[in-house]
Amino acid sequence: MRWNYTSLRWYIKGRKLTSPHQLSNCHIVIDGDSYFKEILDKSNGTAVGLNCDTYADILTKNLTALLENHVHCYVIFNGAAKLDLLKQKKSQQRIIDNSLNDPKCSGQFHPKLMKDIQKQVLDEMGIKYFVCEYECTEAVVGVARKFKFPVLTNRIEYCLLGVSCIPIDSMEIEDSTKKINCSIYEHEAVKTAIGVYKKMPVLLTIFHETGDYVAKLSKVMMCGPNDVIPVIRWVKRQREEVLIAAISKSLQDDKEKAAFMERYENIKNLYLLPPCNLAVKYFQKSRPHGLFRDDRKWFAKGVSSGRIAIPYINLKKKGVICGSSLVNDVNQPDAILAAIEIIAYSHCILKNSQDSHITLIGRTGNQCTIREIHTHFDSKISNRNLFESRRSSKFANLLQNENYVENFLENALPGYELKEKCNIFLKMPDSWILIMSLVYYIHKKNKNFVNGAYSVLLSYFVLGHVSYKLDSLKSQNNTRVEGSRDSKIINDCQYIYNGLQFLFKSVDSGKQDNRIVHSFSEFLHCLQHLNYLNKLCGNRYVSTVYHDTYNATFVYNTFLFIKDKEHLMRFLETTFEGSSELSVFKNVVEDFETCLNAVRSHQDCKSESNA
Repeated sequence: MRWNYTSLRWYIKGRKLTSPHQLSNCHIVIDGDSYFKEILDKSNGTAVGLNCDTYADILTKNLTALLENHVHCYVIFNGAAKLDLLKQKKSQQRIIDNSLNDPKCSGQFHPKLMKDIQKQVLDEMGIKYFVCEYECTEAVVGVARKFKFPVLTNRIEYCLLGVSCIPIDSMEIEDSTKKINCSIYEHEAVKTAIGVYKKMPVLLTIFHETGDYVAKLSKVMMCGPNDVIPVIRWVKRQREEVLIAAISKSLQDDKEKAAFMERYENIKNLYLLPPCNLAVKYFQKSRPHGLFRDDRKWFAKGVSSGRIAIPYINLKKKGVICGSSLVNDVNQPDAILAAIEIIAYSHCILKNSQDSHITLIGRTGNQCTIREIHTHFDSKISNRNLFESRRSSKFANLLQNENYVENFLENALPGYELKEKCNIFLKMPDSWILIMSLVYYIHKKNKNFVNGAYSVLLSYFVLGHVSYKLDSLKSQNNTRVEGSRDSKIINDCQYIYNGLQFLFKSVDSGKQDNRIVHSFSEFLHCLQHLNYLNKLCGNRYVSTVYHDTYNATFVYNTFLFIKDKEHLMRFLETTFEGSSELSVFKNVVEDFETCLNAVRSHQDCKSESNA
């Protein structure tokens, strides 16, 4: 159920119904999309893409303030939007138009990747989160009412459903004590100020913006299209059955009447009945829902824990996937097309089929278009083998029986036998999916992306090894002895990190080469969807941690700086002569080249045999 009550929200704010509050030693429910949007609005994008590490640092800083005040958080996210093809097409067209009208912002936004980073940061910090299939209102209200916790959200109209709300923009951290001061809307105070009590479901249905009922009922309620007070007065004066009869009489269309009554019944149930939904059960447990064979709720449970990615909700239920929200080069095809085969394979797993029929709402030139994409896979595909066979942890997970990630890559990258050679990735297991995504993108889409691959791998080395090791060892060695082994590693990593700072220099908006940025956008879609496939299959391999891997500014500048691998290696070996840490980067590059060369050799042999 979509929840959108702008006019009521502003009315409640205008009544000044808040009281001072302090967040300390308490539990709260966090409206995830509302909370992280507030943080996003305060962060800066770049002209060449998302600096994942910078964004993660901002999230970590904000969440750390809550944890340091012993605030126990229950985070709940929206899932997919209920799909209407024509409305979604218009929405995608607006994204395209905005990018074309303001080229400076064309590379800044990758919202799906941002959502993935949010969840990865929560995982690292040990904060539980729940993802809804669609809108999160019922889950937020259900959890908050069940546990009697306030909700951290800017959608303060939740107060009208019986939960107290803390506006996100009211939070202030004291410099000296680090205490978090804020304001709170106590739900009883807000409901008393509104004064319609048991008739609240009627009022909420009237103000529901998807139906535009205030404008349609303005004559019978004697109010303007944006008036709140006359509507409240009208609801107060009438009995509930009289209100429903008057509204039904004023709505001429039978479908409109049915839609109003359906929405009214849904809101009434949410208002009167204490919801005991999947989210409540999820937060009552110490671990995510298990996925079991023939479980009717397997899909909702998979979404809730993040195992099934949000873009795959409408893919499974409607066979629809939305194209890239990035428009870097209008002359190039939609960036998501580079990953469409991975998406199709995931689609087959979700629907137990060897055939995928996808409706893509994407971009062709400067226009949003809808196209059908059909893909067939020869090997048998079934998701039953991805779920536990029994409702007990003592039984082995059947996931071991079939490795769909491996099967997909061995078919997509002929010539590279993963079963025989994947041991080369054991030194740095979190590089596996990154390397396979680079090889996949080069082989399938862009054979000239090799320097791009070296740029990405250097970013991974600096963020995921040098910076990570530096922070980790410094935190462990606050009292270390100078001259110790750790001290030498810290100095070595600091030397490398400082020496590469020039590659973090921001790129002036409007001066970026959008053809280059588009190539990296295509690659990121491959990386993201290969990670989605891996998660869907139960995380057979270590997932890519985006904020330990990808800084768009660093990657872009590196790509412009290097001529080829030899030039890059000469620069690193000359600049950081004697560094033992460079061997890590050389090993990752060697792993990448081993895989790429195997695939290329097979392709060359195939070309010769066909000649």
